Amino acid sequence: MAIAEHCAQTGIQPDLVLCSSSVRTRATLALLIPYLSVPRIQIERGLYLASVRDLFARVCEVDDDTASIMLIGHNDGLHEFAMALAGAGEAELRQRLDAKFPTGALASFELEIPTWRQLAPGAGTLAGLTTPKDLRCP
Repeated sequence: MAIAEHCAQTGIQPDLVLCSSSVRTRATLALLIPYLSVPRIQIERGLYLASVRDLFARVCEVDDDTASIMLIGHNDGLHEFAMALAGAGEAELRQRLDAKFPTGALASFELEIPTWRQLAPGAGTLAGLTTPKDLRCP
């Protein structure tokens, strides 16, 4: 999986992975696991087809000793979550995110919040957007 290799090459190593309980998302997680050294993984039924509101609410519940999170879920909720979170960032990245968030895409954010409970729309800076198409050889 190209995105998994990308995570390993760029040093993306979340402290926690929150993954929907669907078969497809668990299959994605299984492909990622060999490339990540994740101390905690939680498979959650509540993430299945979660709305943007549900995703914000779930992330706000994360313990503050967790430095980084990876969400593995479903569109349209995940795309809407990423767009809502992205308060700032490079214009080209933001335009790409607004246009499409394909299956297997990875959006990365930098957050300037002291606790997860303070996560809100616009709280993140879109730091990267990688799609499987970006990683294909020419």
